[in-house]
Amino acid sequence: MTIRLLLLLTLLLSSFSGTLWAACTLPASTASFGSVTSFTVNTTASTSSTTANVNCGSGNTLSLLSGNSITLRLASASATSGTRGTLTLNGAAGGDNIPVQLCTAANCATEMTIGATAITYNSTQLVNLIGLLGGLNFSIPLYLRTLPGPVVAAGTYTGTLNLAVTYRICTGIAALGICLAGQDQNGSGTIPITVTLIITNDCTTITAPNISFGSAPLVSGFSTVSQSVNVVCTKGSTYTVGLSNGNNANGSVRNMANGSNRLSYEIYKDSSTNRWGPSGTERQSSANATTVSSDGLTRTFPYTARVLTTQTTPPAGNYTDSVVVDLAF
Repeated sequence: MTIRLLLLLTLLLSSFSGTLWAACTLPASTASFGSVTSFTVNTTASTSSTTANVNCGSGNTLSLLSGNSITLRLASASATSGTRGTLTLNGAAGGDNIPVQLCTAANCATEMTIGATAITYNSTQLVNLIGLLGGLNFSIPLYLRTLPGPVVAAGTYTGTLNLAVTYRICTGIAALGICLAGQDQNGSGTIPITVTLIITNDCTTITAPNISFGSAPLVSGFSTVSQSVNVVCTKGSTYTVGLSNGNNANGSVRNMANGSNRLSYEIYKDSSTNRWGPSGTERQSSANATTVSSDGLTRTFPYTARVLTTQTTPPAGNYTDSVVVDLAF
């Protein structure tokens, strides 16, 4: 019985000893967060997923019963914030950036950070990671998540996460728990993961206080009102702000109404006599904002409102109008 077992082992060794096995391949990977607005990326985590593929050919999966393993470690990134990789505008260094978590679970309970302890998948785990190609081709799922908080301009943000891989895979048939000579692939390499996120422009808030001219017995007695419209839009975005002609306009002249009676007034850009209107050059450009907040989001557009003194004073009463502020971006 002992002699037969030794003879069988000798025949197996003889059969495989002359075979040369290529190293496992580590193809590059990609991940995309799609397209979100600047305010979404500022307040909400975006998620994506990809796979790290370790392709070791068409070996026998029975060999996974021996001591096979694949180890992953986040080695570096094209741009970093602390121990995390970041996405940068058009992949350029400096400027706005978006930190990205790289995880082995969808809830990011286990995050891979630069310099952290590597994560190892053993033989038992690898059986469940056989990819669509079958054989000894392993597809290891990875999950990515942005961190809310950054205030960024619109554009395409990209970055590369460099995943260091070390593997020991028996690509032949293991005998008595030992990988036969020439069948044990020990190697290492890097899987670059290219990550993309597209940020789009958006506007979220318009703050426009009501205009009150107070009361006066004659049109010449009404005070001039100086106030501002504040607009919150994506950092660095360009847009225009328009004011409608109101509900009672006569041509391009705004009017407040009290029944059939009218009281003409006008709204001008800043302290000028340039009318702030709904179209063309009457609109206010974002470039003309008098102030911009430190984070680049809020722009201030002052205006002056006046009751026109060239008109005849209408009958006494409460005169009102409604003007709509609109944004085009």
